[in-house]
Amino acid sequence: MVNKYPNLRCQVATTPDHVRDAMILRSICFVHEHGISPSFIFDGNDHQATHFVFYDGEEPVGSLRIRWFADFAKYERTCFREKYRHPFTVKRCIQMTFDHVARKGYTKVLTQAEQRLARLWTILFDLEIVDSPPVEIAGHPEPYLTVVGTIPASSDPITMESSSAMLLRIEGQWDAPSSFETA
Repeated sequence: MVNKYPNLRCQVATTPDHVRDAMILRSICFVHEHGISPSFIFDGNDHQATHFVFYDGEEPVGSLRIRWFADFAKYERTCFREKYRHPFTVKRCIQMTFDHVARKGYTKVLTQAEQRLARLWTILFDLEIVDSPPVEIAGHPEPYLTVVGTIPASSDPITMESSSAMLLRIEGQWDAPSSFETA
């Protein structure tokens, strides 16, 4: 298959502009297109999550957030602008986040989605729908199913034994000295 979007990149939201882009994308995809309540889409968990924005060059095209639990990373609010909702593009973008998740020491991932999207996660990422009861959410036509799976472990996870400098660095930029480090 021809790579339709060769300039796709994944950005951890570390600046106000990145966070703005993530929120705009969620507003377009969830609130505007699907009429989902903003109070559900923008909840108190936004301040505890790591947000990712996917760009085609400089154009924001998708976003998601990840919340971190004891032994798994939970993918939430995954959305893409309509033009970019091709399985190949979605897979490329989400796979870019797996390195970050694994680097933080996680190998188990979970998401909750409507049936058709849950099925997409199982096909694209070899995850499975678990037998827990679906969650009914007000304003959603379908219940949410829980999808779980395992991603490859990082060969270089961030641990308590990682360098002190690395532990001070900006999220996702662990391998590059930051501007506040002295030689």
